[in-house]
Amino acid sequence: MGVALAHHRKILVVDDDSLVCDSLKELLTLEGYAVDTALDGTEALNKVKQDSFHLILSDIHMPGLNGIELLKELKGLDSNTFIVFITGHGHIDGAVEAIKLGAYDYITKPIDDTRLKFTIQRALEQQKLLLSYQNLKQRLKPWDLQDTMKFRDRKMEQLLELVHTISDTQASVLISGESGTGKSLLARYIHSQSSRKNRPFVKISCGSLSETLLESELFGHVRGAFTGAIRDKKGKFEEAHGGTIFIDDINSASANLQVKLLRVLQEKVIERVGGNTLIPVDVRIICATNTSLQEEVARQNFREDLYYRVNVVSLAIPPLRERLSDISPLAEHFIEQFNLIHRRKVKGLSKTAHQVLLRYRWPGNVRELENIIEQAVILSPGEYIIPEVLPQYIRESAVCTVPASTDLSLDDALGHAEKQIILETLERFKWNRQMCAQALGISRTTLFNKMKRFQLMEHRRQTPGRKPGIKAGGQTARF
Repeated sequence: MGVALAHHRKILVVDDDSLVCDSLKELLTLEGYAVDTALDGTEALNKVKQDSFHLILSDIHMPGLNGIELLKELKGLDSNTFIVFITGHGHIDGAVEAIKLGAYDYITKPIDDTRLKFTIQRALEQQKLLLSYQNLKQRLKPWDLQDTMKFRDRKMEQLLELVHTISDTQASVLISGESGTGKSLLARYIHSQSSRKNRPFVKISCGSLSETLLESELFGHVRGAFTGAIRDKKGKFEEAHGGTIFIDDINSASANLQVKLLRVLQEKVIERVGGNTLIPVDVRIICATNTSLQEEVARQNFREDLYYRVNVVSLAIPPLRERLSDISPLAEHFIEQFNLIHRRKVKGLSKTAHQVLLRYRWPGNVRELENIIEQAVILSPGEYIIPEVLPQYIRESAVCTVPASTDLSLDDALGHAEKQIILETLERFKWNRQMCAQALGISRTTLFNKMKRFQLMEHRRQTPGRKPGIKAGGQTARF
């Protein structure tokens, strides 16, 4: 990379040996980079919080906060900074561990200048491509819940009705749901439907940062509050003034932080770390949790008074496995989105691929479905996604048990598998044929014909403890 191309690219060199820092700074400055140095991981972390760097070149083994710990803290900051490690020949295992944790690459000592320059150039080029991809994906992904979180499930329709009722109020909201269900997206949608929509929407996660760093990120700090605090810094609450702050993983908040959050909710003021000035803030607070806060209160892990403050309105997003009818519209949306990003022309899911997705349990929920559809769109050889381009663990989870027989024909085997899928789906939706047909992506008439073909109507009548055609209250049931 020439000097012109390197211009404005900022690199932070981290090493406990000042001679190494000075030498690398001199070398990289001659290449046209803007270079800063830090003598340990803590100093480096503080500089990253104060400024932005394109790349960090760091030793792994340092006193105090080492390179691996620095990498983990950087991930919690939601930073796009790439990190390249320097390690001795005898410490390759540590470098490999760093790569697994998200480091870009490593260089062994003694440092070869040519390799160092090439590695930095390659890292910055890849970073540029990654940022371009993220920007494109962001532009193509509208922040309208009805476009991005498409659904057919009645529970989601009821949830959205409630969201529309409470969006333009000042009430604190607690969103609960498993990881990957779309809590952050729902919070942003609530903000977009409120009178605060033209003001900032700021988000932060309690689960990804250490307690000290999280407190500084939320409330800000004053100059001299800790080592590396060379200037006053606003926190997320001040950044969100007039708008909305979304606090994810509120269940991970420490006892000390819970006290400070309660004060913000009660008094509408904050104090920066190291300061004693009360700063008024006007923010709407939306929190999210992937565990039951009621249970955390019962275990005395979460303050009861704070729970009632954040839980003025409660919104629970059901996991994807409980709303299988949403898989089809979500998949269609993701296919359209990734066709644009990756320049593909995939029309949709094949019937067999759709059935495979219906039989999977989706521990990663909508986020996992999005990832799988993106992979399938990229790998799909034809106009429709087929099971072969889905991850192996997805296909294996959808394998149907068929009768052991040496003379079982292909048609019989497929028929048995189809019967199993329909039966499981019917039982999942308590034999509601309309919901089952939607989940399977077929018409109600087609489902009825298949139920007759596989004698599933008889199967229902023979289910123990069930009276055919009768509902509670003596009303005739519709099948």
